[in-house]
Amino acid sequence: MKKIISFILLFLTGILYAEVSVQYFGGAEMVSGSCALLKTEETSVIIDCGTFYDEGEIPVNNKIIDEQLVNAQYFILTHAHVDHSGRLPLLISKGFNGKIYLTKATKDILIELFSKGWNYNDVEQNYFWSKKQRLRCQKKHQGTTTLHWYKSCLKTISNTETSMNEETLNDLNNRYKINFKLCKKCLKNQLDLLTKQLVVVNYNKEIKLSKNTSFYLLDAGHIPGSASVFIKVKENDLKKILFSGDLGNNYSRLLNKKQTAPEADFIFMENTYGATDRNISYKDYDIFQNEVYKALDKNEIVWIPALSLNRTQKILFELKLAQKKGLINENIPILSLSPTSNDITNLYENEIKHPSAQKWFNSEIYKESSILPNNYTTKKLKKYPKPSIIISASGMMDKGVSVSLMKVLLPMRDVNVFLVSYASPQTPAGKLKRNAKNIGKVHVNATVKSFDIFSDHPDIYDRISWLTSTNKYSKIYLVHGEKTNFTSTKNFLNNKGFKNVYEMPLNKKIIL
Repeated sequence: MKKIISFILLFLTGILYAEVSVQYFGGAEMVSGSCALLKTEETSVIIDCGTFYDEGEIPVNNKIIDEQLVNAQYFILTHAHVDHSGRLPLLISKGFNGKIYLTKATKDILIELFSKGWNYNDVEQNYFWSKKQRLRCQKKHQGTTTLHWYKSCLKTISNTETSMNEETLNDLNNRYKINFKLCKKCLKNQLDLLTKQLVVVNYNKEIKLSKNTSFYLLDAGHIPGSASVFIKVKENDLKKILFSGDLGNNYSRLLNKKQTAPEADFIFMENTYGATDRNISYKDYDIFQNEVYKALDKNEIVWIPALSLNRTQKILFELKLAQKKGLINENIPILSLSPTSNDITNLYENEIKHPSAQKWFNSEIYKESSILPNNYTTKKLKKYPKPSIIISASGMMDKGVSVSLMKVLLPMRDVNVFLVSYASPQTPAGKLKRNAKNIGKVHVNATVKSFDIFSDHPDIYDRISWLTSTNKYSKIYLVHGEKTNFTSTKNFLNNKGFKNVYEMPLNKKIIL
């Protein structure tokens, strides 16, 4: 009898103390590195695992991943931007083998990016390569050495060398002072493993993860395939938990508007722009087009550093519309110089011409049949003609083609730099937004202007509209925003009747 009573007491204690928790390993007290872990008594779910940017205050390391994440059962990816998906290769390399839920558009974009070795730079592998090839590159100070990590490539290489202590691609580049590239066959093998873990989910379709846990995705209107995640956990009681992901601002010419937030007990909401009223409207597109016209009319260069994914494509479509209005002469070259941007543009074009069942864009885009302006080219030129329009990645100007262009274009007085992306304060674009006259050793003579209309994020009024009055009594945790923006957003939301607003701590578990 005593054993039965003890068992009943133990069972009741488990019910009473059944725990649901959320912990953020990135994207809290900062913008980048979005990564949350939801744990219940029976399951664990990761929401995003993004790359960190250097934001100046909190030290970050893209080579480290918490063991709790590796051992999680499920992964839900909100969208394919690097600050939400970039550490997924690292997570898988460390041993995560659970299902990865995502929309069809996110899957297509992700496969395109990963097939090119995107974001493998910080993945530690037991690499091997041809010593002969490495010595030739060092001697001639040119060319690349191919890195392999699947044993199937060993038979094709004689006199191999191997990395020490699972180095990364960046480690090897720095150690040997040459350029290494990733083997295409090994990348395909890696991609095949990843693809087996991907599970496509339609918006608004409930998916059961376990007996007591289910979720569905809502269209976040941020980029193609972007999603908010609504999770229901029924243990002691029903807990409704909403992760906003990155939200759109409802002013995209390409996408449908985001779905409003359903009623939830706990909401983890992006705070990228803090309490800012950005006061944007569709008229801002006309301002952008007119500024492009004025610069080109003076026989100058317009340089637009833009994110590879979605921002570049929004810019291209806007230039197409400007051509149709007669503001841009169709003979003026429009140069898109970033290979990743061009690959994503090809994906967009393929979707427009062959619409999938889960459509990426609004109906007007499909009627257009293309987002590309006339005289669009991806060819790299030795000298940039005047007038011309140059589009490059990254939007923060700290990576990709934008880095090399800075030395050439920033010192020129007949260059106009149009900034169209969010930029961390430490990055070249972030410094230009604060009117810096020098970027490193490069003196800035170019004219610099910013255009917020192309941002994929909402301002404070847009987020309040997304929340709706049904969530005035929800517990709202602010994530994906600079720490300095918390207080102003909290006060603003409090004044609008949202009284339970908290800053989500980094690396600290909270019990729901």
